[in-house]
Amino acid sequence: ELEKLDEEVYCDACIYGYNFFKYSPSTFAPGNKVIISESYRLGPGDKLKISYFGNETLSELRNINREGVVILPKIGPVSVAGQSYSEARSNIEREVENKLIGTAVSVSLEELRSINVYVLGEAYKPGSYTMSSLSTVTNALFMTGGVTENGSLRNIQIKRGGKVAETYDFYDFILRGNVNNDLRLEDGDVIFIPFIENTIKLGGAFKRPYLYEFRAGETIADAIQLAGGFTSNVQKSSNLELSSINGSGRTLKYFNITENLNTELKNGDSLNISGISGLEVKTIKVSGEVVNPGEYSIQK
Repeated sequence: ELEKLDEEVYCDACIYGYNFFKYSPSTFAPGNKVIISESYRLGPGDKLKISYFGNETLSELRNINREGVVILPKIGPVSVAGQSYSEARSNIEREVENKLIGTAVSVSLEELRSINVYVLGEAYKPGSYTMSSLSTVTNALFMTGGVTENGSLRNIQIKRGGKVAETYDFYDFILRGNVNNDLRLEDGDVIFIPFIENTIKLGGAFKRPYLYEFRAGETIADAIQLAGGFTSNVQKSSNLELSSINGSGRTLKYFNITENLNTELKNGDSLNISGISGLEVKTIKVSGEVVNPGEYSIQK
C-alpha cells in the first residue's frame, strides 16, 4: 500500500493537487455542532429556538417555512428568509419588545437546513448532492471526490442564477492556506469544473518539483512560488532554463535568478534549475523527422 501511495503521489505526469482528493474525500465536511456566523443567511428548513423571559416564559422550536416565515408564539408570522442570522434576531427581538411588554427573547439556531448543489464538468463524480447549508466550495470538492485529471483546479466556476458568481482557485487553499475566496454555497448552486488549459513542469532544485497548472498571465516568478522556491544549494549565480514549444519545435532561454523574472508562461513550458553553481550550459539541437525538434540541455 505504501509503495502504491508513493507511486501516485510522485507521479511525473500528474498535476500537483489531484492527489489531495484520493484518500479522504469527506475530511472537510462541515459538522453541525459549530458556532454559526452572524452573517449566515437563513432560509426555509432552518429551525429556530425561541425562548421568552419576563412577563411571558416559554421556549419552543419553530421551523422557517417555504415562504421564509417563522411563526412566533403569541405573536404570529415574521419574515426572515434571506436575512442574516444577526438581522433576523434583531427583527424578532423588536417584534417581541413591541407586542409583549416586559418580555425579552432569546433566539438560537437549533438545526440547519440542507441544500442541493450540482457538481458538473470534469468532476470525479458529477451529479446532484445534498449537503449542509454551511458547506463551501472546498467542502463540496472533498465530499464529492474532487476533480478528474482532465479538470482545472484553478478556474473552478460557481454559477448562481445562471451567472458565474465566482471563480475558485484550489491552489489558493492548498499552497497558500487562503480561504477568503472559499464561497459558502446556496441552494441550487452549480460547481462547474472546466478542462485544464495550461501546465508547466518544474524540475531540478525546486523545493517541490512537479507538474503544475498555471493561469493565463502568470510568470516565471509565479511558477517559482508554486514550487515553494529553491532549495538551499541554489546560489545567486544559478541560471534557470526555460524550455518552450513554438511553431518550429522547442526553444531554450536562460535567466539568472537575480533577474526580473516577469516573462509570461506558455502551455507546455518546462522550467529547470541546477543546484550546483557554475555549471556550464551545454545544449544539443535535434531536427528532422522527430516529434519535438528543438534545443535540449545536456549535463555530464
